[in-house]
Amino acid sequence: MQNRNPYAAPQTNVTRGDGPEEYGEIKLFSASGRLGRVRYIGYSTGLSWLIVLVIGVVVRLAGADPNVALLVGMAGYAAIIVVLFLLTIQRAHDMNTTGWLSLIVFIPLAMLVFWFVPGTRGENDYGKQPPPNTVGVIVLACILPFVFIVGILAAIAIPAYQDYTIRAQVSEGLNLAAAPKAAVAETFRRTGAAPGDRLGAGLSAAATDTSGQYVESVDVAFGTIIVTYSAAAHSTIAGRLLAMQPYTLENNTVVWRCGGGVDPGRDAVPMDRAAPTAAEVTNIEPKYLPSACRP
Repeated sequence: MQNRNPYAAPQTNVTRGDGPEEYGEIKLFSASGRLGRVRYIGYSTGLSWLIVLVIGVVVRLAGADPNVALLVGMAGYAAIIVVLFLLTIQRAHDMNTTGWLSLIVFIPLAMLVFWFVPGTRGENDYGKQPPPNTVGVIVLACILPFVFIVGILAAIAIPAYQDYTIRAQVSEGLNLAAAPKAAVAETFRRTGAAPGDRLGAGLSAAATDTSGQYVESVDVAFGTIIVTYSAAAHSTIAGRLLAMQPYTLENNTVVWRCGGGVDPGRDAVPMDRAAPTAAEVTNIEPKYLPSACRP
């Protein structure tokens, strides 16, 4: 027979609670009830995408009328805000705090509180705990970080790649201008004057004889080389001009100023003083020009 300590704490095999846990009902479009973190991330993402998809379909069916597109866009944006607020209020309730906390979504990055702060276990002041997450909800919530990261990378990479592509097309004009520049310099050394056109520089008469994939023509006007970009180039530079103006030094050396680039210096004078400057002729945005051609 075992000796029992009459002063020992009582022990029992009874488990905590009298029955299975009870869960509250999920209400998507309600300001009452509770919503866990995973459902909050998944539902807010999924419903936002769904509303955007509906907006796109409606605008498409409306024939892309600008007024209809504006009204539908405003209505869709308002719907997204309302849905997100309702979900955020429930997420605040799950943290056992007032739904007024949802107003912090207007503070940059503050809404991350609703992503990372866990809800209270069991029933709290705002109702029973949400039911366990389904596989679909978990998958949807996991998609958001991936889409978020891909979106950031795309927002950085796509414009950078587009700028790179445009600069590469502009560079084709500089390469094609090399021969006309040499012809202008040689003509000046022989005659002491700027050639008025391509024929004067010893080139063929048609400016389109010097062309490329993105360059429509390379012309000569009073010694200045004028590159015109074709319709095949990016719309940002299609039909626009890049000019390279010749300057001369005391020893008859020819130097060039591209676009609004650095002035060759006070010792250099324009080959033709009456000709417009390269900066006046060039109408391509400076950010697409090579560094030597930028103001």
